Amino acid sequence: MKRFIVASHGELAKGIQSTIELFAGHELPITYITAYTKADSDLDDQLKKALAPVTPADQVIIFTDLMGGSVNQKLTLAAAPYKNIFIIAGFNLPVILEAVLSADPVDQKYITTLIDKGRAGLQQVSLPSKPIDSNNDDFLN
Repeated sequence: MKRFIVASHGELAKGIQSTIELFAGHELPITYITAYTKADSDLDDQLKKALAPVTPADQVIIFTDLMGGSVNQKLTLAAAPYKNIFIIAGFNLPVILEAVLSADPVDQKYITTLIDKGRAGLQQVSLPSKPIDSNNDDFLN
């Protein structure tokens, strides 16, 4: 089974959850971790709970917000014993949607492809040189 974990400092993961559920529904095997948001919410406990259902047959992708940040470091340590977990740091919405909606098996080649797509998806939007008719439904073409 494919499983996903989205983990962030603060409420970013909850915002991603809202958007993913809007586009892909509520029934996906995704765990969302929001670190350092409540005094009674221990990150280590959240990590244990998120990794508890993982079996050797699962394919797991963990998305963290910041490479080298404390959330990324703790997840890296917690996931180290597993051979079927991949961690992608610096996530964006298109990459997560691509992963959760894909039927492709999760392996190193697939993870590299996801990262490449994430990089390619970051683009500058060129502003028009003259005013656009705001009633034109086709203004982006």
